[in-house]
Amino acid sequence: MVHHILKGLLTLNVVVCSFASVIDIRAHGAVAGRKTAAENNTAAFNRALNAAQPNDVVLVPMDPAGPFIVIGGITMTNKSKVTVQLDGSLQADANFAAWPLMDLHGNSVASSSSAESANDGQYMHIIHLIGCNGLTVKGNGMIDGQGAAWWARYTIGICGIDPEKPANFTGCPHRPKALVIDGGQEILVENITTKNSPSFNIQLNHVDGAEVRFVTIKTELDVIRNFKAEKRRRRLSVRGGATVNEGALQPEDLNTDGIDPSGRDVWIHHVLIENDDDSIAVKPSNLDDPISCTENILVEDAVMTGFGASIGSVPPSTAHNCVRNVTFRRISMPETGKGVYVKSNPLCEPGSTGEITNIVYEDMNISKPRWWPIWIGPQQQQEPGKPLGNDCALDFPINPHCPTQGCVTFTNITLRRITVIEPWLSPGVILGNATNPMRGIVFDQVVVTMTNDSGNFPYDRKYLTQNAFGSAIGGTTPNPNLQ
Repeated sequence: MVHHILKGLLTLNVVVCSFASVIDIRAHGAVAGRKTAAENNTAAFNRALNAAQPNDVVLVPMDPAGPFIVIGGITMTNKSKVTVQLDGSLQADANFAAWPLMDLHGNSVASSSSAESANDGQYMHIIHLIGCNGLTVKGNGMIDGQGAAWWARYTIGICGIDPEKPANFTGCPHRPKALVIDGGQEILVENITTKNSPSFNIQLNHVDGAEVRFVTIKTELDVIRNFKAEKRRRRLSVRGGATVNEGALQPEDLNTDGIDPSGRDVWIHHVLIENDDDSIAVKPSNLDDPISCTENILVEDAVMTGFGASIGSVPPSTAHNCVRNVTFRRISMPETGKGVYVKSNPLCEPGSTGEITNIVYEDMNISKPRWWPIWIGPQQQQEPGKPLGNDCALDFPINPHCPTQGCVTFTNITLRRITVIEPWLSPGVILGNATNPMRGIVFDQVVVTMTNDSGNFPYDRKYLTQNAFGSAIGGTTPNPNLQ
């Protein structure tokens, strides 16, 4: 599998010796360092992208006046062999009224009045590149999403737990992402930094051959955790106080994923990710997508502090959601939330299926994780204070509700040479379903080192394992008690 990925990505490293032209966004009217120019700068960037021809470079330059302030809606569609060169920085202006909207199918919404009060809309992403083959996004610059204003709005503001919502309030649009690449072949993203994205940082949807390298993703964790703590305080005051000590886990979810790929032949390496959700989450594809299964994904030589080197979530679908042939290797996860995280989704409608198969985690060091070092099972997604339904509680097992389902098949998942040092919680959770148990689970040299103060809660330094068949070899300790 690894050979196939590398062979398929060799073309991404070809250096183009000459370009038709370099298109500076300032030549189309962009002005650096001026907040009032946000809408103008987005329009100028779009004019530059629209003017680009094959082999052109659209340049965001370093400018002594500062970053280029923008709002969402920087978009390019169906271009070939265009390079977006971020030498300078983009800084998002959280002007909610001016920020353009689209529906969930990607169609722009002319007026914000309808989508502002509905949860079926989407704020346009900061940069959205659609159907572009031979695309390169590179440079030593930054996309600064100025996420704090968004996080406040969606935790303690009108889109969150704010009790003073208007009577006719029906919800908020989905938050924008920093960089979204939809479709396309031979994609390269390198050297850029994203900081404080309102939502996901980098999303690659149904790409066919992509490489992401030397990318840095940063989230100001102290800021985001302060908002979450305040949300928790307000929630507890509404329900009359906590019945249990929720501790420092801060389970509320703000979806600041690092890199989320789907498609095939994707190579992610030498990345540094610090965020407050999945560091990397490999997403499924199905028969209704351009690529029917997300497969041949290699993630290596990365440092990640967040909530997981993740597969999924993979919900069942009548079109059969699929993730297979994925390898995470040589990964360091210092003081992460979660470590290994493989997750289905709780829905299980008749005729819906899915698969998670041929997954390898190897040569990983997970040091002092603050949540589960290893979790294989249903996605933890039900936030405290919200209806349980079929969701697994984010604060499980404080809240013991975590149903499994048999529509998604887990097979051939190998953990090899995994070191976990001083976890806050017990070593891990492996939750299969009685009607469709996990099979082919292998723990090979998975060693969890615990002191007197670590790993005790909630399973006394043991795994919680149910309906999972496999083997533990190579001195794995403690034993996960696979059937």
